[in-house]
Amino acid sequence: MKKFLFYLFLAYCALAVQSMFFRGTKPDLVLVLVCVYALKYGQVKGIVYAIVTGLLLDTSGGLILGPHIISKTVAAFLITSLRENLFQWNMYVNTLMIIFLSVIDIILLFACYEFFSKASFKNIPWMIPLTQVMYTAVASLILYWLLKPQEDDMQVKSEGY
Repeated sequence: MKKFLFYLFLAYCALAVQSMFFRGTKPDLVLVLVCVYALKYGQVKGIVYAIVTGLLLDTSGGLILGPHIISKTVAAFLITSLRENLFQWNMYVNTLMIIFLSVIDIILLFACYEFFSKASFKNIPWMIPLTQVMYTAVASLILYWLLKPQEDDMQVKSEGY
């Protein structure tokens, strides 16, 4: 439970860093934290962490509840499912997975906001989401070295939370 609270504190810090140091396009540091946590502690704990951090993002955004919960949960589920099927996991595979999950995250967020709110994304240039994906990839390279999951940590654990 202490590790969960520590990672939850890191999510709060990531939100603070994003709001203080980045204007406009921001890296999705919480997505990187969700992926690291899911890789370290397994699918069930990773999904619980994704739900809590998604709720944190949705409440801080103030628009509607649910889009970040859905997108972060899908990211935690996909990264642990794909980790089970990959034999070699390193920094490059991790970065490619973060890029893929960042694209999926943006598509899910746009779809949820388009369907469930009056926000429209028809006139947003695609350079903004692509820049966010690039920023997130760079952030994942940096955070990979800081929060690098050990090989025995990345074994998906089947026990519950």
